[in-house]
Amino acid sequence: MRLRARSVSAGSRAQRRDGGFTLAEVAVTILIVGIGLMMVLTGLNTAKITAAQTRNVKLARDLAMLTLGRISSGLEQDEIENGLTGSYADEGYPEFTYDVVVGDNSFRDADPNAPHDSWAKTPDEQAQAKTDDEQDVQQPFEKVKIRVTFPKFAEYQNEQILEQWIPWEQVYGDADTNSKSTKAVKSANTTASASTGGTPSTTKTGTQGK
Repeated sequence: MRLRARSVSAGSRAQRRDGGFTLAEVAVTILIVGIGLMMVLTGLNTAKITAAQTRNVKLARDLAMLTLGRISSGLEQDEIENGLTGSYADEGYPEFTYDVVVGDNSFRDADPNAPHDSWAKTPDEQAQAKTDDEQDVQQPFEKVKIRVTFPKFAEYQNEQILEQWIPWEQVYGDADTNSKSTKAVKSANTTASASTGGTPSTTKTGTQGK
């Protein structure tokens, strides 16, 4: 009887050991599950960033085409000569900004410490503006470049640059009209200068002539 009881007790203990898990097995299982969850979360985050980048690139291209369409329609003739800069806040995308240059002008390098709407000209732009003032020759087409900048994700590029050749008259308007407008502006500036700082000089010259 005692031998039978001992064998039954030993058999029950063996069954309990076979049906359970040791502490080491539980720890290894938790570690594997944790690594798997980390890989899944990393993959989801990467997919989310890639989707956001794809959306921003497509939206930047659409907004750039919108601005080029405005230029082709002649809506930016008054300011296009010195380049354009601004944001798409009116379209509902204030985090998207744009820069437009014409001809052989180049984009200014973005300075994170400077305001985006800085109108300071580079030496190349100043030289080009001087050349345009000295010789205003109408060309069949003008090269227009636009750069749209958007929020940066990880190592992805955060700008979209498009280039398009647009008929000269659509960019700047009629040459004769622009020439008359330029002369009118210069005449107005001369008159304003004479009415402020130029009056004493004119009086002095008249006195010497007498």
